[in-house]
Amino acid sequence: MANMTIRGSQLTVTWHVDDLKMSHKDPFEVTRLCAYLNDIYPGLVVHRGKVHDYLGMTLDLSKKGKLEVSMIPYLIGVLRNFPEELGAATASPASEHLFQVRPDNERDVLPEEQAQAFHHTVAQLLFMSTRARRDIQTAVSFLTSRVKSPDQDDWFKLRRCLKYLKGTIGLKLTLSVDDMSVIKWWADASYAVHDDCKGHTGYMMSLGEGAVTSASRKHKLNVKSSTESEIVGADDTLPQALWTRYFIEAQGYAIDKMILYQDNKSAILLETNGKFSSSKRTKHIKTRFFFIKDKIASGELEVQHCPTKIMWADVLTKPLQGKAFYEMRAKLMGCPVYWEDDFAWDTEIAQIDKDKTVPSWGVLSYKDMVKTTSPQECVEDSTN
Repeated sequence: MANMTIRGSQLTVTWHVDDLKMSHKDPFEVTRLCAYLNDIYPGLVVHRGKVHDYLGMTLDLSKKGKLEVSMIPYLIGVLRNFPEELGAATASPASEHLFQVRPDNERDVLPEEQAQAFHHTVAQLLFMSTRARRDIQTAVSFLTSRVKSPDQDDWFKLRRCLKYLKGTIGLKLTLSVDDMSVIKWWADASYAVHDDCKGHTGYMMSLGEGAVTSASRKHKLNVKSSTESEIVGADDTLPQALWTRYFIEAQGYAIDKMILYQDNKSAILLETNGKFSSSKRTKHIKTRFFFIKDKIASGELEVQHCPTKIMWADVLTKPLQGKAFYEMRAKLMGCPVYWEDDFAWDTEIAQIDKDKTVPSWGVLSYKDMVKTTSPQECVEDSTN
């Protein structure tokens, strides 16, 4: 990402290989940059408007103050390429026994071809879960740990996740911003939920509606209590939280405070007071909460208690069901609690089949873009 101040406003360019996304308060400045790039790379293809296809995502800015992120054509491709019929949709991406694993002598390991299909599909879901479908991150986090030697149980768990996605194809991640000066994080951990008694961390960050970033991951070490598990969860969250703060500040925004919400008061005391709240029971993990304490003392982070019922990261630590799942998903995805899918399968699938590609909106050639959005002088001045 690169920034430059032009006529008092920031021009931002984000790129991935040869795909660029540009923004400026004045559309003419974007046009002028496109003209400059077209001199270097003739035949530039430009997409302008409120809806864009970018790196497999559809970015929709049609609603004022909101960004909707979806990957519907990508998801349809995943469902179509799965080698089995899925059947009826499910209400959640994982059942309560998601983390349970059979002993080695009881496992029914998948044949090589099926195991490859498992690995391929899980990799596709991983790509999607970190971008537009954060609601499947817990299930995908577990499935990624099973790709080396999946068994029939893992296959059924993958099918369950796909059946949930089949019933929620139209679900979009909706993001909005209330206050750029306050960053809010929710971090939670489940104690000893895996078969090797390791815990699981979940965290999310929001600036208003929906999670801008989130993660669900297994702990890398065993701990002796739920308090220690929460500290490990906070430590897992902190690098991403600090990087995000520094990134937002580098984009020109002043951050007044960054709040980390947790639902364990003992963990908060250890993180805030360090050795003064420590004892022989927690001395062995002091390096973790002392790092958090340093950031709290420097003013970069503020830790506050959050009741468990509104700990929105809880859905990223365990496979919730029913109302609890819907409520947590609503905060994670920025959607209504009881969201209903209005995806018109027959109509929209037929359109995608007809086009054979993901539909694009506002596609202009370089010449059309210059002619319709700016005076011809911008071409002559592009090298300046």
